[in-house]
Amino acid sequence: MRVLITNDDGVASDGLWALARRVIEAGYEVVVVAPKSDMTGMGGAIGGDLQDGELRAEKIEREDLGATECWMIDGPPALCVVMTQLGAFGDPVPLVVSGVNPGLNCGRSALHSGTVGAALTAANNGAHGLAVSLDATDAVMQWPTAVHLVPELIERLKVIQKGRRVINLNAPNLSLTEVEGVQITGLAKWGDAAGRLTSKGEGLWSFERQPGDPNRRIDGTDNAAVREGFISVSELVGIRTQTSDLDLGSMSLSD
Repeated sequence: MRVLITNDDGVASDGLWALARRVIEAGYEVVVVAPKSDMTGMGGAIGGDLQDGELRAEKIEREDLGATECWMIDGPPALCVVMTQLGAFGDPVPLVVSGVNPGLNCGRSALHSGTVGAALTAANNGAHGLAVSLDATDAVMQWPTAVHLVPELIERLKVIQKGRRVINLNAPNLSLTEVEGVQITGLAKWGDAAGRLTSKGEGLWSFERQPGDPNRRIDGTDNAAVREGFISVSELVGIRTQTSDLDLGSMSLSD
């Protein structure tokens, strides 16, 4: 099976190549298509007006990946997925794996993640999606922990014939022997990071990321599981309608 590997941190990220190597070593055919530069926080954005525009891709040589084709584009990860599924890099793929993001993508704030956005875009374009993130701490990044379960999750996803699924995996920055286990989790109401704006004068602010409030971590949710030393695995659902309790039927075009 052919798998697309992408990320939102760009081709300079060690996590991207750790993920690609893990999937290749598991025996899958891989194509890597990733942003040229850091596209963190782009969600499912595909860029500006693409009408009649030109999209350029530049090939990357990676001797450590053998014959695997690697490309970089000047655009966000969701665009990498869309271009792949439209045939820019060969046949469309049945599965997209995005990451490894250095930093958690937990809770509802994962909506803004380019890592998760790529996985959700995959499901909207005929492929299963898997987003992989690793907690960023002062310790050395434990990429092997983050990518360990990826082949097993690919195996479970590839047997699903009906519908397209999206999995969000978040791992603690611990060696595999230190991890407590795996938990199937729900999304936290909040992420595990917060933001603070500081005014720098009229029309100017500085933005600072801060750790999330530990008191807001609820058992059974993704951020709580990771902070307790578990790998969190959640299945996400993309955009869909629901039965509305708003009185939408009473609207009128008359004055």
